[in-house]
Amino acid sequence: MKNFICVIGICVFVLGLGTTACKSNRNVISGKFSSNSDLSRIDENLVEKKWTLTEINGVALSSMDPKPTIEAFIIFQVNENRVSGNSGCNNFSGTYKSESGGAMKFSGVASTRRMCLDMTIENQMNKIFGEVDNYSIQNGVLILNKAKTALAKFEVSKL
Repeated sequence: MKNFICVIGICVFVLGLGTTACKSNRNVISGKFSSNSDLSRIDENLVEKKWTLTEINGVALSSMDPKPTIEAFIIFQVNENRVSGNSGCNNFSGTYKSESGGAMKFSGVASTRRMCLDMTIENQMNKIFGEVDNYSIQNGVLILNKAKTALAKFEVSKL
């Protein structure tokens, strides 16, 4: 009988804790990105899109001679704040952190080590990952900046 009362007491205690825990969680997040703990900082205009490089360090790719043969692009993923893409020759991946007000920082960016004939865009993209401190999206164009200087511009393209 004492064991039965003890088991009942433990069950009541555990249920009480569970109910209290449920009541204390008043902010319920639902929707497409609810599994991400940093939901308040997700810019839905930025994530889960393929952004194709159109300009780097003030030079439009369309005006380069010779024209780049490999499309440089970047994709910001909601899951674990991952970033991936191609920097003009090699594939890369890493993480990013974006905050309110457009602050952004890349970290742990690593790439494959393929050698291409023209590494100009590749080298500039790799340098930019360490310099970017903010971003903006204006008229469908993603701009990665250092302070007020535009380092790279991208346009949305199909995934």
